[in-house]
Amino acid sequence: MRLDRLLPPAPDIQCEVVGVGHMNFELVSLDDRYTNTRLSNMFNTKAAWNRALNRLSTADRARVQAEFANVHLNLNFEETAGTKDRGVALAVIQKELLSLPSGYAGELFSHAGLPARLHAARVFRNNRTDGPHFNAPSAGGWMPPQLDKIEEKLRTKNYTFAGPLELIAYSPHDEPDGHINSLDEIQACIHRHLPGSLFTRVHVFHLGFLKHVVTIP
Repeated sequence: MRLDRLLPPAPDIQCEVVGVGHMNFELVSLDDRYTNTRLSNMFNTKAAWNRALNRLSTADRARVQAEFANVHLNLNFEETAGTKDRGVALAVIQKELLSLPSGYAGELFSHAGLPARLHAARVFRNNRTDGPHFNAPSAGGWMPPQLDKIEEKLRTKNYTFAGPLELIAYSPHDEPDGHINSLDEIQACIHRHLPGSLFTRVHVFHLGFLKHVVTIP
């Protein structure tokens, strides 16, 4: 067995910093799991469409592609509807629009006829011919940062490295200082677990706003 397979992993970033020398940085996202799930579901709507499309026969796929070429779909899914659920609903949408007059625009389905986990679907038409395009927004509220992720990195993870090791804790969506107590809780967690760890410093960033929040110490 190769020895390097027995060693702990290297940090995420290893680099040479002018005037400082070799540096190591480990990354950890603080976004809540629910935030990550609902946004992943939203961004996977196009993949769900392709999933439904690829299950059609060649002839039916061509009909759908032609009818939806200038379509913009406005969709209201449940936040927790994943790729599979969205693919099922989009397959029903494909079938429904093909049953209507060519060029139809407007609401799809009565409320009782909506596919599972889809609350509304509306068809818009435009001059583009590279559709369909989707608007399936996710509008969940702010969620507190995952302090356990910081603790895990500082207390239980091991790495193979030379030189200083620093932790970059970042949030693409849930602001680290988005609540009156959230930044205090992050700082308390760092102060509690940084001493005695492999890390020399921790940097906290709000990646969505490209904002440096705090460095400890």
